[in-house]
Amino acid sequence: MSDSSLDLREQIARIDRARAETEKLSEETRKFVAEAHKLAAERDKLAAEARKLNRDRALAPWPVAIVTMGGLAALVGGLLTILKATHP
Repeated sequence: MSDSSLDLREQIARIDRARAETEKLSEETRKFVAEAHKLAAERDKLAAEARKLNRDRALAPWPVAIVTMGGLAALVGGLLTILKATHP
């Protein structure tokens, strides 16, 4: 074999190694992109849960206030009924 044939085979082997390395890096990049999409979806899900918890926290005092006012109204109504019944 001549030197030019060996040089050509070396170049082809180098190109093949470079292509294989490029394909390996491309596959790794695709995996990272898929993982990034997965993490972004998880982040969006957690953000939605945080918004819901904040909304629930803001609305939590209202049922307590309504029940308290209802209880006070019932107490006042009961007291008025007792006062009316005892004082004709």
